[in-house]
Amino acid sequence: MLKSPFGILIGAAAFVLAVSPEARKAARRLAVKGTEMVLEVSDHIKEAASVRQGGQQVKHSNVEKTSIRLDEQD
Repeated sequence: MLKSPFGILIGAAAFVLAVSPEARKAARRLAVKGTEMVLEVSDHIKEAASVRQGGQQVKHSNVEKTSIRLDEQD
């Protein structure tokens, strides 16, 4: 795997994440932001689908939607 340029890139990224707390913190921040964007896009798709169906929304559970903000702690 390390013979290809992609393998070398993955190996270098793994090494940097293993030795650098700042890199892990940045990677964690990017993962949280990426997850947030994916969830927002899925919400927009669900809203668009419900509008297309005539505004009828189907509830799958009685769980309320909540927003959690993760503040950075240094």
